[in-house]
Amino acid sequence: MSQTADIRDTDFPDTNVLLDLLVRQEQHHALILLDSAGQVLAWLAAAEKLFGYSATETLGRHFSFLFTPEDVQKGMPEHELDVARENGSSEDDRWMLRRDGMRFWASGAVSPIREPQGEIIGFGKILRNRTDVKAQLETLENSIHAWRAGDERKNAFIGTLAHELRNPLASVASAVALLRRGLPQTEEAVFATATIERQANYMRRMVDDLLDVTRIGAGKVQLAKQRVSVADALKAAVDCCRPSLDERTHDFQLVLPSAPVIVEADPARLQQVFVNLIANAAKYTQYGGRVWVKLAVECEEAVIKVEDSGVGISPELLPRIFDMFTQAEFATEKAEGGLGIGLSVVKNLVMQHGGSVQVRSDGIGKGSEFIVRLPLAKEEREQPSEATATLQRERPK
Repeated sequence: MSQTADIRDTDFPDTNVLLDLLVRQEQHHALILLDSAGQVLAWLAAAEKLFGYSATETLGRHFSFLFTPEDVQKGMPEHELDVARENGSSEDDRWMLRRDGMRFWASGAVSPIREPQGEIIGFGKILRNRTDVKAQLETLENSIHAWRAGDERKNAFIGTLAHELRNPLASVASAVALLRRGLPQTEEAVFATATIERQANYMRRMVDDLLDVTRIGAGKVQLAKQRVSVADALKAAVDCCRPSLDERTHDFQLVLPSAPVIVEADPARLQQVFVNLIANAAKYTQYGGRVWVKLAVECEEAVIKVEDSGVGISPELLPRIFDMFTQAEFATEKAEGGLGIGLSVVKNLVMQHGGSVQVRSDGIGKGSEFIVRLPLAKEEREQPSEATATLQRERPK
């Protein structure tokens, strides 16, 4: 005889006995049987433990006495039965009422009980006390509200700081212009005014990034999109970064396709993205290093790559490089300046243009590569792309 047959022949308890024992011994789930009108027919399992009522106190009563007064007023008991009739089950999570007036958070379901012909002759309601889960959810919600309030205060502070810094920076720029007109253009004077102007421009870009952080966080960045030549935006960005590239004597290369690459973008914001990436490459590459900017078309996307032979990015920092202030942490380690907000702004602006940005690095000392992908303008996606490219090689002056 098979093993299965041997098991069947043993004195294994009847399933009805097991079910009866389960109902009697269950300490966490209450089982309530109702008639088709919602009156209690059976008070089983942990029902007495959860609600504090004995079976004799509940039999024959409409089960609405278990609901809070406000839910009764809203008609929730009848609603549960109606949903169960229509959908075959009614799941719910709500506050329910104990005999002593205390409330607990219950999670459960109501299911219809049908006779063989299909007519509903009653309902089964199963529930358990999940007040602990409700408390955890409320704690998390409170933490989220507190975080949001703190983030709003931070954005307000950053916005105020950025606005306050703009006025002295404008004065510095005006003073530089006056110095150029009033001072003899000796080598020392030219060097001094150029240094002041360069550092003022650097500070102005940081202030602009600070303002953009607050605008992005508040959802206030509006893009004035139009057809934009990506090559033109890159050339304008290179011109902005030229002083930094020249100062650090970088070997700079710009690779552009021979055919125009057109995207729907805000030209000022697109240039801002490229300026941040090129300026970063210049700043984190040792004097005399190499910086490449390449533009290509791949799968109906404009692909812009900014590569450098600089300090590289550690594997630990790589996943967080676009997070706020991460670059500042990196800069501190490498004795470079920066607030660590530029890359966060880059990511958000690129995403608002419907694109994406990625970073690659083989580790410390092995350079890095930032890749921006932007969808081509609709008309450009319908045209065959040009694979050829021109190389514009630019050396420091």
